[in-house]
Amino acid sequence: MKVVVDKGIKSFKNFISILDGFNHIEFQYLETSEITKNNIKDAEILFVRSTTLINKALLDTTKIKIIGSATAGTDHIDQRYLKKNNIQWFYSPGSNALSVVNYVMASISYLNNNNLLSLNDVVGIVGYGNIGKKLKEILDFFSIKNVVYDPFLNHDFLSDINQIKDCDLISLHVPLTFNNPFSTFNLVDKAFLNAISNKTLINTSRGGVVDEKSLLENNNVSYIADVWINEPEPNKEILDYSILATPHIAGHSINGKLNGTINLISYLQKFLKIDKSVFNENNKKIRNFSESIKLSKPYSIHSYYSEYPIDKESSKFKTSYASNSNNYRKSFESCRANHFQRKDIEI
Repeated sequence: MKVVVDKGIKSFKNFISILDGFNHIEFQYLETSEITKNNIKDAEILFVRSTTLINKALLDTTKIKIIGSATAGTDHIDQRYLKKNNIQWFYSPGSNALSVVNYVMASISYLNNNNLLSLNDVVGIVGYGNIGKKLKEILDFFSIKNVVYDPFLNHDFLSDINQIKDCDLISLHVPLTFNNPFSTFNLVDKAFLNAISNKTLINTSRGGVVDEKSLLENNNVSYIADVWINEPEPNKEILDYSILATPHIAGHSINGKLNGTINLISYLQKFLKIDKSVFNENNKKIRNFSESIKLSKPYSIHSYYSEYPIDKESSKFKTSYASNSNNYRKSFESCRANHFQRKDIEI
């Protein structure tokens, strides 16, 4: 059996080298750009990142029967095509949730350090999934007041969207959805932006959740963003407008990436029906390695900025983008590939 693995999937090859039960598997490691129909045609399993489009153009006439994505999103996967052609697939939801929360906390620390936000202000959380839950937990840990909105859940503590608009800072943690009663496309539209003038908005969800054109016209909302319309060539004007701008790397901590890798290996072990004792010993090795790179509990919210000086990442991104007006894509992808290395902090 042959398994093709994107070289960018963090430490996959290193893990496989210390684990047992894979001697009969042929692993081929390719750069993202090398993952083409011709190069994967004789493989049965393909492990990718979000940078590879999984669709008919890639898979038609190949032997691929299983797709694994090391990322939490599914925008790059043509689910209908996979279902129609009986190709199994899985991804890694929640793998980088803590990484995104660390990004938000680093942003809050930066704002507080620069007198742009008080720790007595109220934080609004839109979306109470893997990320929203962890963010609330950490805000509660630091006694930072917060309000949560999620129309799909029925918890007593949830608030309505108007209460969110009254918050001093709003952090978005929703998927990009269309044509349903609670679609998130342009969730933050002109009316929403007018209601939150002089407040701060953080977007780590998807570019289309925020109406960037209306945001620029409003010109009175402080914006922090990691995601953009038309990635990897977002509008330079919206980058310049943002207090902090980063190239879709909020979930790209060392731990977040490793969690995605571990998810792929776990699935592969189950698929191969590896002996239970070997499976358990492999998981022990993985767990010991993962625990060794986590940081200790934060002494304050400023621990997050100490680990991840987000303004430096932003400055690097904006400078690169400004100096590459003829090739914004190259600038975006280069900054994304060479982002600041950081570890997760867990309470």
